[in-house]
Amino acid sequence: MKIAVIQHQLRGHERTDLAALLSVSEQASDEGASVIVCPRLPGLGPDTRIYQAFIENMRKHAPGSLVVMPAVAGGRGEELQPFLTPLGRTVALTGDECIEPSMLDDVATLGVEAMVWQPCAASALQAEAFLEFALDASLSLSGLVIVTALTGSARGVARFGRSAVVELGDILAEAGEGEAVVSAQIEAPVSLPDRPRPHPVLPPILAQRLAHHLGEPPPAVGYPADLS
Repeated sequence: MKIAVIQHQLRGHERTDLAALLSVSEQASDEGASVIVCPRLPGLGPDTRIYQAFIENMRKHAPGSLVVMPAVAGGRGEELQPFLTPLGRTVALTGDECIEPSMLDDVATLGVEAMVWQPCAASALQAEAFLEFALDASLSLSGLVIVTALTGSARGVARFGRSAVVELGDILAEAGEGEAVVSAQIEAPVSLPDRPRPHPVLPPILAQRLAHHLGEPPPAVGYPADLS
């Protein structure tokens, strides 16, 4: 099965954003992608007219491909609910949901095969740390972690990319800077190893991000040696 993951460069208006996503998705479908993962745009909700028009156009221009957009696909409300895709049982997480311990505990109890993340990294260092965390998560929480991202600045939003396909501790495909589509061939569903690792430990930069967003003191960072 071929997976295509979009890293989208933000435009000045959401309509031009959606037109660009539609064009790229159509090309990915033409090239044989069974699943296309694209990032959700700021302010775009499933109940908006423009989103409904986008989905209708996607059905026409990318037939035979399932398009997954985080924060829209799950439609879970307050409770995390997996949904079925060709990847297996799948959950979609955005922002801090990708690193919140309570959310990841819920993922572990669900026994899903795939996670789709849109981390919304606020810096290049955060984007790198999210990818590092995805590697560990693919060995303990779900065998497949797909990271989709926005990149660039527009309409008061700044995002840093690093879209990727991660399977069982390996990066199968990874985007660099700017707009890109990365793809990978997998055998789905992807199961965890017989002895999955313990839950991943947050890199310090992501632990600091989470504490800041929760209004808590930043975690103490240990030093590798006593320099006194």
